[in-house]
Amino acid sequence: MLYLSILPVLVMIFQSQPDPAYEAYRAWSRENQTLNYDARAKSLFEATAEWMAKWPDSRFVWNMRRQSLLETKSLSPELWKQAGENLIRLSPPHTVASGIAYDWVTARVNLKDAEALVQSEIEWHDARPKPTKPQTPTLLDLVEEAYFHHTPFPPLCTLATAQIQLREFDQARATIARIRNWLDSDFKRYFDQDPLEAFPDYESKYYILSAQLVQAEGRNADALAFYQKVIGNPYYRREYSEGQLTQTRSLWKMIGGTDEGWTIFSKVPPLPHGVPGGYSGFGFLPWLTLDYKLPPMNLPGLGSRTWTLNDFEGKSTMVYLWASWCGPCWSHLPAVQDLHNKIKDRQDIQIITLSLDEDREKLTQFMNGKGYSFPVMVSPSYAKQVIPEVVLGQHWIVGKTGSIRLQRTSSHFGGADQAFIDEAIYKLIQVSEDAGPSMR
Repeated sequence: MLYLSILPVLVMIFQSQPDPAYEAYRAWSRENQTLNYDARAKSLFEATAEWMAKWPDSRFVWNMRRQSLLETKSLSPELWKQAGENLIRLSPPHTVASGIAYDWVTARVNLKDAEALVQSEIEWHDARPKPTKPQTPTLLDLVEEAYFHHTPFPPLCTLATAQIQLREFDQARATIARIRNWLDSDFKRYFDQDPLEAFPDYESKYYILSAQLVQAEGRNADALAFYQKVIGNPYYRREYSEGQLTQTRSLWKMIGGTDEGWTIFSKVPPLPHGVPGGYSGFGFLPWLTLDYKLPPMNLPGLGSRTWTLNDFEGKSTMVYLWASWCGPCWSHLPAVQDLHNKIKDRQDIQIITLSLDEDREKLTQFMNGKGYSFPVMVSPSYAKQVIPEVVLGQHWIVGKTGSIRLQRTSSHFGGADQAFIDEAIYKLIQVSEDAGPSMR
């Protein structure tokens, strides 16, 4: 579970705004690009020690220091605390504190400090007023409401882990019960419950924490029951489960289990027919479940094409928000093109992109230069009408009647284009075959 995903943003910031710390990093990167992973990690650790002394108020430097601690697998409480406290000092309030606590708990250092830090963040969130939804909400209002209610899940998982490691079993049990309640309430209310996206990083976390708690209490048979819910689930990513498999098998042998019994106990049924297998190392992020009717549209495309809501009738549609000037979008566009090529002749599903380009001529040149032929609607004003603070790179899946049924902000698939294509078709068919969402 990744909490501190600020490095790509920081890199973009420092690329556009000259900064001596970032320039030092670029020079270091060029000089050490031929090193193997371990040597490069050691070199980064040594370099960041120098940068901290030169630029103690650079958040970029402290983020790179944290990265060096991760890569060198540091177990130093002092170094982790130094990096964490400075990142908190230099970041906006309540943006990185939970992630710092996660770092410490994962490294098994500064556990009491981590517990206090993450508990404070949870209390802060609990005290916040819930966002008010206007009578006619925009898509942004619905997205913000959903993610407000998502916020407690990661810090609650960190808190439960810290409490287990500290052997505060009653407190851990109460925290895990709250996680279970969240899964059964807010998570079900706001997020699509397809186990393809919901099980690996959400439902499984409850079972793993429950197993770790009862194992720490010495109840190994109960721990096996919880672990089996994870390792025997076909939706659980196999690359995630190596540690769980090793730990579960050790427990199995400890209580006298045989190899023959283990084969039966750990057997994993295949995924249901048609469910994509994904890509090793990258789980599918959950989709927000919505029923947001798109406003009327009369949007120019490229050439003489005009797009209206009639173009969405009778089939499910993936809409991808992008712009030709959006660098992070570029790596995803080949997959968008491949998806279009694969489904362009189908009558039940389609993909249409929505561009925020102001200059249609430059957009046409971009498309022609890259050889892209996927459909494009061009209207920054329409995108902002739907979602006033537009985040490029997001996907909408629109149902047959022109309502956004599913939304996901991130398009990051680690370069695994086929995983994106397979999941996109799978979700489009789901929405196409569904009778319709229940209103909430």
